[in-house]
Amino acid sequence: MTDDDLRARLRRADPATSLAPVAADRVSRLVEDTMTAVPTHPRSTASRRLLVAAAAAIALLAGGAGLLLTQNHQQAGGTAGAQPSITRIAAVGVAAKCSAPTPEVLAASADFAFAGTVTGIADDVVTLQVTHVYSGAAVDLVQVGQTGDISEGLVGDSDRFVLGERYLVASSEGQVLICGYSGDASAPDLQDLYDRAF
Repeated sequence: MTDDDLRARLRRADPATSLAPVAADRVSRLVEDTMTAVPTHPRSTASRRLLVAAAAAIALLAGGAGLLLTQNHQQAGGTAGAQPSITRIAAVGVAAKCSAPTPEVLAASADFAFAGTVTGIADDVVTLQVTHVYSGAAVDLVQVGQTGDISEGLVGDSDRFVLGERYLVASSEGQVLICGYSGDASAPDLQDLYDRAF
């Protein structure tokens, strides 16, 4: 996703695009009022939490904007010897701190979520045999392009996928959701998070 793609997405999501432009003198007055006004009451704790959560979500989306997103869906045939369906997603770390994961954010953000066991690791590509799909199309295998240090991302004892281990993984637009939303299936509270989200 390029910067232009991101700007275009933001413009499409902007609810104010249908409004008429504000007159220049009105803008000047609003800016002046904003700069000189003294707040009459402090923001509530709930408002602050909402702003922090929104900022964390924006930081997470911005961190993944420049990543190569590859997704390949193939349908598996029902006969013996048929090729398994494979989905490819990317897992890379970001240099941002994360807010606590919630089932609401997981459900709203993940277009694909699954449980699977690592069956192979080769050339920074991790292959997982899917055992359960929580959200998205059913597939047999998922290949995760694992590059760099992803210590901010995976929950559990290791910051990288381990052969033979079971994982819960969520992704959005082909990128693994990190910051407590993907990791070792035995990590405390991760299975509960998926059960509550899906």
